Amino acid sequence: MKFSVAVFLVITLLIPPSRAWAADEIIGRIGEIKDTIYEDYRNFYAIENLEDLAMGIGMAGVLANTSIDGEIQGWDQESLRNKDTDEFSATVKPFGDGRITVPVYLGAAILGELTKDTKVGSTTGEWGKRSLRAILVGAPPMLCMQRALGASRPKEDESYWRPLNDSNGVSGHSFMGAVPFITAARITENPYLRYLFYLGSMLTGWSRINDNSHYFSQAALGWWMAYLAAACGDKAETEKRKVVIAPTPVANGVGFTVALRF
Repeated sequence: MKFSVAVFLVITLLIPPSRAWAADEIIGRIGEIKDTIYEDYRNFYAIENLEDLAMGIGMAGVLANTSIDGEIQGWDQESLRNKDTDEFSATVKPFGDGRITVPVYLGAAILGELTKDTKVGSTTGEWGKRSLRAILVGAPPMLCMQRALGASRPKEDESYWRPLNDSNGVSGHSFMGAVPFITAARITENPYLRYLFYLGSMLTGWSRINDNSHYFSQAALGWWMAYLAAACGDKAETEKRKVVIAPTPVANGVGFTVALRF
């Protein structure tokens, strides 16, 4: 019930206030959102994307079910972790807390709708919407993988996968913390900013390793699932741009042209 109410509020808030009471506008906007989410899910569960996901799971499995994960964790805790890394970790960890970040994405999406005629507003709105879409499409399988792999935290047990034994096979903080940065990286056209955003997308996952709360494989898999989820937004937008419908003046009225881009 709470989830349904939240979805209704998100859909309602994404409709500009001046049109909030227009039934046709509400129905049309809900239809657009439904189609967009459907396309994101279709892209996420496409064979090629599932192959990429399987590759990431396989690589994480090698790390988790051998001594590699434990060795990385031990080296980090003994050689790298110190007071400075703990302080920096405390700074970047909140990026992975959905209670903090999801309202930010929602606010950015609303701001984008209200100021979409400006470059800053449209970009901010696009970032907010795509971040929400990435979470919506990527969070369910991420949560399933957490339990399905059954791995434990470093402070609890070894990294080996024991299906359904525990719920820490994937770092949720790493997934959530990566989404906004990967989304920004995929939107920006500046290559230097893109590299910085991708670097930023790894910080929350690193913080979980530093805090001894997740093994490297768990943080890496959370990042990889965020990357694949965010990529679905790009695929959907590219497919939309292949078909362009535009008004065209004709005799005694206005017609429409349909252009297919290849």
